[in-house]
This record gives sequence, structure tokens and C-alpha cells, in this order.
Amino acid sequence: MPSETDESGADDGTPPAPPSSAQVAQGVIDLLGEVDEAFNSDRWAILDSRRQHATWLLYDGAALRHCCRLLYEIEVAAAACLELSVRMLGRAHMEAWLIGLYIHFGGYDALLKVAQDARHSLEGIELEARQFYEWLAAEKTAARKSGKKVAKTNSGIAQWNEKNPDAPPKPLLAEPYVPQLCPTGLDLSNLIEGFGPHEAQGLSVSEIVDTMTKWGPEKGFSRESFRPIYLIYRTLSAIGTHASMHILDAYFVPGGFIRVAPMPVAGSASDSVRATSLYGTAFLAARVLGERGISTPAADEICDWLRPDPSGRAAWAPGL
Repeated sequence: MPSETDESGADDGTPPAPPSSAQVAQGVIDLLGEVDEAFNSDRWAILDSRRQHATWLLYDGAALRHCCRLLYEIEVAAAACLELSVRMLGRAHMEAWLIGLYIHFGGYDALLKVAQDARHSLEGIELEARQFYEWLAAEKTAARKSGKKVAKTNSGIAQWNEKNPDAPPKPLLAEPYVPQLCPTGLDLSNLIEGFGPHEAQGLSVSEIVDTMTKWGPEKGFSRESFRPIYLIYRTLSAIGTHASMHILDAYFVPGGFIRVAPMPVAGSASDSVRATSLYGTAFLAARVLGERGISTPAADEICDWLRPDPSGRAAWAPGL
């Protein structure tokens, strides 16, 4: 990571330079090593007492670990020049980071809302599956019923054609297609029952963003709106997750004759995604581990180095 002079820019007030690829890679190594060491210590051996605080601690740690895993895979994808994978992982990381912050600062009540959202999602899938199975059964029944009528009609037409060889033959009716699909056997009941009495309730990323904006000043971790983060999250969907026009346009090689390239040619988001994901993970790690009394020098240094400048004065800042 850069030295103190590098972080603050030159003495003449020149804004800091963007982090180099090597600096980000080293930051990831340092941060993941620090988190690994912390979770391997006895401070993170949580007795499974089933009490609310212990449950919250476990999920607080798991959310940080998930961000770390996504950060690692972003680095692997970036090293392999897998641009679209970096973008998709970056979007997943931003969502995981927001949920991690939500669980950490919201405590057990926030964890319950995340669980309710998971149940809401599973129940939605189960409902769609059940509706499809009912539709499939009805389609098969209707097709077989229609097929019997067609078969009876075709039998009569065939007999008429045999009795009237000199007349132009009447065409047979087409037999209706009977769907061959079978129910997939998808059964989410055990997963849904695992949530116990917690009722299903949706929790969107937008709602989490608004809550984090409200909590920031109250809990002392931010004084700015989190709404720009949501806009970046949506943008990452548009340029990576979904096969939108923006994605398809990126394959065109401009010129008098346009060719279709084997990979996007319209710029890369890897550097921004890597630095932003590194900063976000360090931000979460400093709080999750720090509140357990664990020193986080690597996370603290990364946060100081990559801290965003909401005023826009800096030449570069992570998208947070």
C-alpha cells in the first residue's frame, strides 16, 4: 500500500493518484490475512448457546467472511482478465457488503429481517413452482382430452376416405401435443420450516440503503447518503449481470465495417470494482473485528488510504 506521502498527494496539493493494480492486490492479501488470523483466534470461537447475541455474532462474522470470499474471487477473476466475472462479482460484493453492514449495525432485529427476506424469497419460488406444476397438469389433461376427440374424428375421416376412393381424400386433423415435462420435484418446505415462526417479508437493497443512510449519523459510521452506492449497484447490473444493450454494444469493434469481438472492447470496470470492494471489506472488517477487541491495522490502513472524498476534490475515490 502507498506511503503516507503517496496517500495525501504531493506537497503542492496535487490530488492522490489512483491506486495501482499491485497496490490493490497487496491490500487484498494483507486484509484477508488479517481477517483469517482473527477468525482463527479464540475470540471467534462462539459457543452455540442459541441466544440472540451469539446468533447475531455468528452471522455478523459470516457476513464479513462472505465479503472476503467475494473479494478474493474478484482478484482471481481480475488476474485472469475475466471482465464480466469481475463486474458480476462486484455487484454481488456490494450487495453482500450492504447486508453485512445492515446486520452489524442493526443487531439481532436486522438479522431477523434478513431471515424474513430469505423466507419471502423461498416462498415465492415455491409458489411459482406449484403454479407451474398445476398449469402443467392442466395442460396435459386438456391435451389428452383433445387428443381423444381428434383421434375419434380422424378415425371417421379415415373410414370416409376408404369408402370414397375416387374422391379427393380429406386431410386428417393434427394431433395436439402433450407436454412431456415432469415436475422437477423441487421441495423447499424444509428450508422454509427452518425459519420457524418468522413470517416472510421482503427486504430490498433499496430499503437497506435508506436504512443505512438513516443509521449513519445515529451510529457514527457515516454522515453521507448511501443512495449513490445503490446507483452504482444498479449500474453494475446494467453493465455486467444482465444481457442489456450496454453489454451487447460493448462487443462491437468500431470502424467502417463493424466486427463483433470475442469480448467487450469498450473499457474495463475491473480497477474500480477491485478498489471499491477492497475498501468496503476493510470498512466492515474494522468494525466487526474491532468490536470484538481485535486489532485491525491492515483494515485501518486501507480505510485511510482509500477513504472516499464525497466533495469530489480527489482525482479518484472508490465508489462508496
